[in-house]
Amino acid sequence: MSMHKTSAHISAAPDVAVPDAPAGRSRQEVDFWIDCVGAPLVLMEGQVLNVRYANRSAAVLFGRGLEGFGGCSVEELVGPEATLILGQIWSVAPVGVPGEPFLIRAQVQDQERVLMVQVTKVAVEDEILRLFSFMDAPPQGSVTLAGWQENVTSLLNWLPFGFEIASSDDQIQFANSTFKEMFGYTQDEISNIEDWWRLAYPDPDYREFARAQWYDSIAIARAENREMTPFDLDVATANGGKRTIQFRHRTIGNFNVNLYIDVTRERSYAKELKVLADTDPLTGAMNRRRFFEEADRIHAKCQRSAAPVAFLMLDIDHFKTINDCYGHGVGDRVLIEFTRRCRDVLDPGDCFGRMGGEEFAVVLSRPDPVAVHDAAERLRRAVGACPFGIDADLLKVTVSVGGAICVTDESVGSAISRADNALYDAKKAGRDRSIVR
Repeated sequence: MSMHKTSAHISAAPDVAVPDAPAGRSRQEVDFWIDCVGAPLVLMEGQVLNVRYANRSAAVLFGRGLEGFGGCSVEELVGPEATLILGQIWSVAPVGVPGEPFLIRAQVQDQERVLMVQVTKVAVEDEILRLFSFMDAPPQGSVTLAGWQENVTSLLNWLPFGFEIASSDDQIQFANSTFKEMFGYTQDEISNIEDWWRLAYPDPDYREFARAQWYDSIAIARAENREMTPFDLDVATANGGKRTIQFRHRTIGNFNVNLYIDVTRERSYAKELKVLADTDPLTGAMNRRRFFEEADRIHAKCQRSAAPVAFLMLDIDHFKTINDCYGHGVGDRVLIEFTRRCRDVLDPGDCFGRMGGEEFAVVLSRPDPVAVHDAAERLRRAVGACPFGIDADLLKVTVSVGGAICVTDESVGSAISRADNALYDAKKAGRDRSIVR
């Protein structure tokens, strides 16, 4: 196995390092450099932490012959609890740069030992591996410190939200188990902050929006020495799903502390409740309250830009007769089909709502009275052109339409009242017709 050209130096402990290894070294030469270090060194696969090679000092520490390391897991060397901590130290320093040392309480040869561990990423051929150095921790206070470290790690893993500690340049140093479960990305997949932006926000436009939101919010918070104002973003997960995440951030010393709260369900419920609050439950059209909110919004926008706006009032002809002859169940199905036909011929920007019973209303922007009248006629023809097929019956359904084009400074209420009067005139004139004033 030859060394990759970017391998730099291999650090075994805070004060011990292997000299730079030139590119193109053989596997034997890699082993030679590791064996030159007196501290125990174990070379492992990046994510699954299976042992590729260990030096003679590691063989003594863990009580194995060198041939006994091939393919074994780190759990076999240090026990499950220590393995959990090892798997959560992301150590995303650049290749060849050692990470910060930390302590683990390990089960080594059936005995508890407190070890000081340091992790260095190394590039071997075309693969990134992790080089672990293990040394007995200095005795004074180390057992107590290791116990605190274990308790803090357990506490962070218990948290129901993602917790992350990153360096000042946003490189991940520690992530709790909830972070991994939430997003599903491995340490190797997010080896630097650019990997996160690329994977979590695959759409380039949304990525730039998310990046700007993140850095702008952090800059404001740091300038005011406070926590970042929380905000939501949609994040892509490793399994192809999407989660709505609330982001919280605080800079503490030289570290960034980030919280990731999954609010997908809450935001989905909020959207559903809003739809229920804004929608007529039978037809799916806007209900009366929501219609008038949208009418006020569109009217104000058109008034500011001096754009034309018109209001149409629609009433299904002889609807009471349908209910009386066929029952209210059939009447409901007529209302549903009526709504579908109207929506099919309206423009996406038009606002369509049910005022109550068989009466509906539309707000639309059209350039002139002719266009408004054409829209009213399209609605009338869409309803009356073909009978409504209800079970085995074919029902002839027609609609009368009244319209009013809003004049300068006219209120929504005034324009709708004029449209309602035009609707009354259409019905009085024989129904199945449109009149626009």
